[in-house]
Amino acid sequence: MVRVDFPGVNMVTKRLASGERRVYYYHRASGIRLPDDPRSPEFAQAYAKLNAAPATRLDDPKPETFAALIEAYKASPDFLQLAEETRKSYARHLDTLSLGNTAKGGKFKGWGALPVKAVERKHVLTLRDTFMEKPRTANYMVQVLRLLLTFAVDRGWRADNPAQRPKMLKTGDGHRPWEESEIESFRAKWGPTTRERVAFELLLNTGQRAGDVAAMVRQHYRSGTISVTQQKTNERLWIPASQELVAVLDPWLESHKHMAMLPSRFHKPMTPNGFVHFMSDAIREAGLADDVTTHGLRYTAATMLHELKLEWEVIASITGHQTVAMVRKYTAKKRNAQLAIASLDAARAAKGKGKKGRPKNAE
Repeated sequence: MVRVDFPGVNMVTKRLASGERRVYYYHRASGIRLPDDPRSPEFAQAYAKLNAAPATRLDDPKPETFAALIEAYKASPDFLQLAEETRKSYARHLDTLSLGNTAKGGKFKGWGALPVKAVERKHVLTLRDTFMEKPRTANYMVQVLRLLLTFAVDRGWRADNPAQRPKMLKTGDGHRPWEESEIESFRAKWGPTTRERVAFELLLNTGQRAGDVAAMVRQHYRSGTISVTQQKTNERLWIPASQELVAVLDPWLESHKHMAMLPSRFHKPMTPNGFVHFMSDAIREAGLADDVTTHGLRYTAATMLHELKLEWEVIASITGHQTVAMVRKYTAKKRNAQLAIASLDAARAAKGKGKKGRPKNAE
């Protein structure tokens, strides 16, 4: 471990799946990860760049204000032990909460100077409604605020959390499982030797998040099993590779020598955002509808496992409880619709049969 003398830098030690301990360095004010070697020129350059960017800093915040609370939260294990992509997302929304979004034409002026104890339930709802034109963003802002105020309650900044269980804005059904016809259309467009097809089969047959699939390397596939540590939950999973996956993955890995299972054009693992854009382009080129998404394949995997009569607890061990809850809701709606139409068809059939059996002069 290398100790650093840079003010405002936190060191976090994590144990890898191999048992090795590794130290990561984070810029405290922004929560952004710095290069691994603090003695390198790249580390010094990144550190200087972050300190020179006032938009990502909360300089000398007044005590007991939201700016001070956000700085304390970003320096805590509650924040630093989150997955990297989650930290980046939280940091963006925390900066908006403190600094506002008026520079981008937004209406929110920021709560950085506001005392933490002054916030009431009505202020939480006003914050939500300020972002109402983008319901998902509005709900996410409230969710981040709730986490922040939970941190404040635990540390004695205030006695209650006014952002606990507020009513969220409606956002529609969001992601949904793919239909069989959509799966067939994608496979028809992208042959088994294409990177698009391999990525698709990995998503469909493992049920993992896009970021976890994008980060896979050769060592994650051994003896017919995909092993992966989920970035969001840090859970280690061992998923047997299905025949459909093996049929495309084995030839694909034989066709190149890169460590990354799905190398980018620079022969490195794709970033989570890059992978999502890559898959979105592939989906659109396959002529599928706008509501067919990469994340929907995660729900598709859970739906297929349910149709194979697996218990929900078993499915949740692979895809996660939130995904299972969504799939249960989706399958219940689909089953109820099928029952309703079956009942309607039966009633019409019975009515038609009755008419045929009546004599012509019965009226």
